[in-house]
This record gives sequence, C-alpha cells and structure tokens, in this order.
Amino acid sequence: MSREALFWESLAGGSVRCTACPHVCVIAPSGVGLCKVRGVRDGRLHSLVYAHPATVVSDEIEKKPLYHFHPGTRALSLGTLGCNVLCAGCPNWQISHAGASEAELARLPELSPEAAVSMARKHKLAGVTWTYNEPSVWPEYVHDVAAAFRKAGLYTALITAGYMSREVLDYVAPLIDAFKFDLKGPDAAAWSKLSKVKDPAPSFEVAVRAAKVHGCHVEVVSNIVPGVNDGERSMKAMAAWVLENLGPSTPWHVTRFLPDFELSHLKATPIPVLERGAAIGRHVGLRFVYVGNVPGHASRHTMCSACGRTAIHRGQLGADEVWVRDGMCAACGENLGVVS
Repeated sequence: MSREALFWESLAGGSVRCTACPHVCVIAPSGVGLCKVRGVRDGRLHSLVYAHPATVVSDEIEKKPLYHFHPGTRALSLGTLGCNVLCAGCPNWQISHAGASEAELARLPELSPEAAVSMARKHKLAGVTWTYNEPSVWPEYVHDVAAAFRKAGLYTALITAGYMSREVLDYVAPLIDAFKFDLKGPDAAAWSKLSKVKDPAPSFEVAVRAAKVHGCHVEVVSNIVPGVNDGERSMKAMAAWVLENLGPSTPWHVTRFLPDFELSHLKATPIPVLERGAAIGRHVGLRFVYVGNVPGHASRHTMCSACGRTAIHRGQLGADEVWVRDGMCAACGENLGVVS
C-alpha cells in the first residue's frame, strides 16, 4: 500500500527533497531515495511500504535488547524493506538492502495499525517494537501503529540508530515509550566504516532528545567490531558519552559482533574484549553494563548496585525471574530504573 508521505518539499521539474533523515535525498520523478522505500510518484513523495512489513515476529523484549523495560514480556516486532543506515555487517541485509519493487512488495503482507493491535492481543503480546531495519524510513506507519497501540494500552519501542530528522523524532516520540539507541562508535570515522552515515551528530542529538525532551526510556547498544571500535580508547569514549549525555543509570549493552554480509571476513569479537569493555563502562561510572550476544554470560543479569542481589535473572531468551517492584529492587528498594 503506497501512501503519500510526510516530511518532504517540492523542487523544480517534479523532483522532491525528502527531509525524513539527514541524508536529505533529492529524488527525481519516479525515483527513490537512498533508503529505497520513499519515492516520487506524480510529483509527490510516497511511502512505498506503508503497512507492508517484511518481518512480523513475536520476540522477547530482551532480544532488542531492552533489559530495563517490561522485563519478561514479548512484543510484536515489525520491520520493513530498505534502510537509511545500510550497515556493512547488517545481519538483516536481505531486507534492509532491498528496495520496494512491485515484485518485492507482492511478497509482503498488508498489516493495518488496527490489525497489528488485534494480532498482538491474539498472541498475548505486551507491545510493539520497530526493528530489523531503521524505523525512520516509514515514520508515517510507525506513528499510526504507535497511536493504535497507545490507545489499546500496549507499549511501544523504537530499535534505532537514531538517524532521523528532529521533525520525524518529534512526530513519533510522543507515542514511543522506549528508544534503543545503536551507538556504532565514538566518532564519525567508526560510523563511516560501519554504515553509510558520515556524520553521526544527528543520531547523537536524537538519542538525547528522545530521553530529555520526550521522556523515552533509553538504552544504548554498542556492537564491538574487531579493528573498528574495539580499542580501549574507543570503548571508553562510548561509555563516557552515555554517562555524560544520558546519565549513569542508562543501560549500556556491549555486544558481540558476529560476521555477516560485507564484514563476513572478520572474526567474532573475542569474549575477553567484551568483558574489558564492560569493565571500562563500570569504571567510567555506568551502573548497568551488559555483555550481549554471548549466551549464558553472567553479565546478562541485572544486579542491584546497592545490595548486590540479582534483581533480574535472564535465561537463554528473556527474563525468567524478576525481583523488581515499581522499578526498584524488591530486596532493598534501590531505584534500578526498570520500567514495567
């Protein structure tokens, strides 16, 4: 279902300028932007994938990963074709690098916002997440689905690199409860090596704005890639950015890179490197640092920073034991910043 898009302006000769993200693509008649799913039709910009998800999955919320947000619940996970970040090591490259051709769209289901809510209720899901590609390529659908889920009393979460315009954030964020920020590296050099983003400043600004202006629960993930952002200086800089901009109680997930797509020639991140990154995060002053993509690792659990007890125990998939009441440790009352 193609639908006229928001966030664009007309140019001469039937072209348009898309303003949904900092790429600010100038799109010729019948063309598409870098994301491959926002295109010009009859002189107007259209969202070519509105209500056409490429992934419709029930996931543990911990898989996103969101560890301090409704632990132990499952969410409807929606993603679509295309992306505006286009990471070299993307594990979802089959959809994120695909365009919205008629052949591709014909293979996708149509899922209205109301049908998405009905699906979540049928399968006893607690909310919805936009994941597996960058949500900012279809903000119109994100907004409409989020509004429907809010009305139904179900939670909403964006899984994102934050590469969107401030206008897009301000359009969707009032309807978003959680914001998982993909912090790819400490600087432009690392972001450029890992993605099509040359200047990550807009992403940094969006993550901070989501937390401080819109009140979203924010968690940060850094996928540690050998030879790119795995040095002690890089990991310390990322941890320091989280501390200084989002605060010491913001969860930071240091996750293991697994070779894929254009980075298939690299090796998986050694576990000691991840453990060193976690130690750096704690030394910098972050209260909750997790090692991710390592099944069974002890750093999957949430430990109370005051009494030292396990507040959330996580099994292979999601949280299986939760000792948290009203966001606080059930044993001592320490505020753990857990939203439930």
